[in-house]
Amino acid sequence: MLLAAVFIFFLLSVGFHAVAGRLSFIANSVLRFLAVGTVMGLLLIVWLVGRYGLWSAELVTGVLTYAFLCNLYIFLFTATLSSVSTNLLFRLSREALAPDDVERLYSGRAMAEVRIKRLVDAGFLAAATTGLTLTATGAKSVATYGHLRRLFKHVNDL
Repeated sequence: MLLAAVFIFFLLSVGFHAVAGRLSFIANSVLRFLAVGTVMGLLLIVWLVGRYGLWSAELVTGVLTYAFLCNLYIFLFTATLSSVSTNLLFRLSREALAPDDVERLYSGRAMAEVRIKRLVDAGFLAAATTGLTLTATGAKSVATYGHLRRLFKHVNDL
């Protein structure tokens, strides 16, 4: 019963994420899922506490399983958004493309433009008269990334 309930809450989160995408409350799809997933997660916690109690192993199991499913969904969703092959397949499902069109759309410059647009849309970069600059959010992300690289002793090859 526990895992079925967690899976139902997760599926509801995915469904409401799709609805929110059509209503366009939040432009960024990951933030949109975080908003929906958080609300559904809180509702799941209320349900689990009511059913199993505040200090139960089922509560911890349910919350961790839900968090895992949401994290997996976000990972797969963002990996799909940034995958060139997946992007090309979706585009080809809408329209036929000549080989020259594919080369033009997926050239290094075109791919860089798409990535820059996504970073601007997500609030990590801002266009300035001198070029692109990091926003406060972008700077925090870079700092966090640097801290994690040092924590896990990754070679600084950037």
